Amino acid sequence: MLKKMLSLALAFIMCAGFAGCTGTGAPVNTDAPQNTAAPEAGRMNAPGAELPLAVYTSNSELMGEARYSAAYTAANNAFAARMAKALDNGENAVFSPLSLQIALQVLANGGSDEAMRDLLFALCPGMTREDVNEASSALIAQIMKSEGVTIDTAVIANCAYAINTEFANLAADRYAATVGALDFTDSEAACEKINDWVSEKTNGLVKELLDRVGPDTAMVILNALTLELEWERPFTAMRGMMEFSGRKGEEAAPYIQSAGNYSYGEFDEGRAVLLPYAGGEYAMAVILPEKDVSPAEAAASITGRLNECTETGVFVKMPKVTLDSTTDALDIADRLGIEEGVKGSFTRLIDDESAVVSKIVQGAHIEVNETGTTAAAATAIVATKNGPVPTEKEVVCDRPYAMVILHADTGAVLFMSIVNDIG
Repeated sequence: MLKKMLSLALAFIMCAGFAGCTGTGAPVNTDAPQNTAAPEAGRMNAPGAELPLAVYTSNSELMGEARYSAAYTAANNAFAARMAKALDNGENAVFSPLSLQIALQVLANGGSDEAMRDLLFALCPGMTREDVNEASSALIAQIMKSEGVTIDTAVIANCAYAINTEFANLAADRYAATVGALDFTDSEAACEKINDWVSEKTNGLVKELLDRVGPDTAMVILNALTLELEWERPFTAMRGMMEFSGRKGEEAAPYIQSAGNYSYGEFDEGRAVLLPYAGGEYAMAVILPEKDVSPAEAAASITGRLNECTETGVFVKMPKVTLDSTTDALDIADRLGIEEGVKGSFTRLIDDESAVVSKIVQGAHIEVNETGTTAAAATAIVATKNGPVPTEKEVVCDRPYAMVILHADTGAVLFMSIVNDIG
């Protein structure tokens, strides 16, 4: 059972892979509002008409027959380790490598040959496209059958463009993605619909993932991952408080504890205990680093070696925690190793057009208490037709500054403000 848990791994410390064969999408849902114009032959939608989400459905038989690869686990662990190190800034953080990687690999399907190659090499080096396709489909199929864990993917195009049908089929067949098109000229309404999808799929734990989308948006790729699992052996919630020595000093925190037989290991970077969830399909690895090692460094080193843990009697005591984080993945693209890949041209997202990535953002939430764990993450990748406006200069008001309100035609000053402090 332990080997099964470690091969699947905890959803928030493993990553999924690329899927890339051309399947056939399900027919358009005739009960949904139809396009006002017929699409051209071979195209999924007619430019200028909205397309309701979920008009395509996944080929579950195709996903269920896919085979998992042991080499894929190594790629998963490596990406998770890079993400942990990239976000190691001394602050609290919660993130999902799995959600981010699925979104990136859906994106890779729409890239030029060069962009696809660069992105796949960054995510799963040493694996062929076909091998990664098989492994990712098998992993997603297993997660979709899990109790307490859900995974959802959506591809939302600007209805001004025709969605590339081959890309849509692949996203549906290999990633169980829903596919649709929105009118992005009404930016506020489009953004609201996207955030509504995110909120629904994360049970309200991630809400305002995107702050805006513009008319130049070509496509938004979304992934949502939620987890609500109970411990195999519930912890005891203690009445008192434990002292926690954090980066900002000592603080008191409510805590939970348990004593029993768990898989446990000691490593140069720290010690780890595997806490199984009910059913044995998932576990949480609690990693306590040595005093001169950061949690991110310890997690990056130990995550891929958890199969070295052996069962023994262990006393576990830890704070009850609730964390929320937002991650700008483009800001850390170089540290994730994906910078070259996401800078490429994505020519297979929409027909007869190319797009570039302008935003990659993830919101995540986790709560750990005596009964179990609730967690959610949502990732959004925004591809725009013309790309972000290049910026050579910047004005960052992180020190005293002034504000002047003037009449544009005459230059007459109406108001002036000097800001020396905030609040």
